This record gives sequence, structure tokens and C-alpha cells, in this order.
Amino acid sequence: MADIMIVDDEPTIQQLMAIILEDMGHKVIAQSPNGEVAMKTYDSLDTKPDLIIIDHRMPIISGGDLAKMILTKNKEQRILFLTADESVKDRVKELGIDNFLEKPADIDSIKKAVDESIAN
Repeated sequence: MADIMIVDDEPTIQQLMAIILEDMGHKVIAQSPNGEVAMKTYDSLDTKPDLIIIDHRMPIISGGDLAKMILTKNKEQRILFLTADESVKDRVKELGIDNFLEKPADIDSIKKAVDESIAN
């Protein structure tokens, strides 16, 4: 079981991801609607999540910028990008994040990507 944080500006995506993750036996410890709230939430957590699932296109602070901020604080933080914006895939890899899944994604693909992200 892993502790997971979800960052997505779509409430429906947050809810769906939480259901999938909990079905897998994981615990969703935080959810945020944008990068700004996510950064504040991340900083306030005593125990950091094993994995953060991040969308790219969000208001205030993008997923790419959020990932960069988090990795500056914690180089070991595991991140999975789940986004419809495939154009950021190279930028994400430059940050050292190999875990990338393009929306829309089916449940099996999401589960596989989560398992691989946690294992890395």
C-alpha cells in the first residue's frame, strides 16, 4: 500500500483516480485542484506521499512547474504525470520523470503506470 497525492483541476478526475487507487489498496492522503494548493499541501504533510499524480494544465501553477518545485525540495519524490498534453513529455523527462501517461487512459493503463511509478 502506498500513500498517494492527486493533483488535478478536474474534480471528476480526482474522484475517479481516488476510486481506482483505493481499489488497488492505496491510500489517497491529499488532493489538490492546482499547483499552488498542491505545493502548500505538500509542504504541510509530515509524511510525504510515496507517489504524486500530477496533471499538467492547471491554473496558477502548471504541473511541470509544480514537479520542478517539488523535486527541488525532494529529489527522491516519485511523480506520475497523467495529462492530455503530450507536448510536455520531453520537458517532464528533462526533470528526471519517466512516468508519463496520456489522457484519456483506461483503468488497466492507470493501474500499470501507478505500479511502475511506485516500484521505480
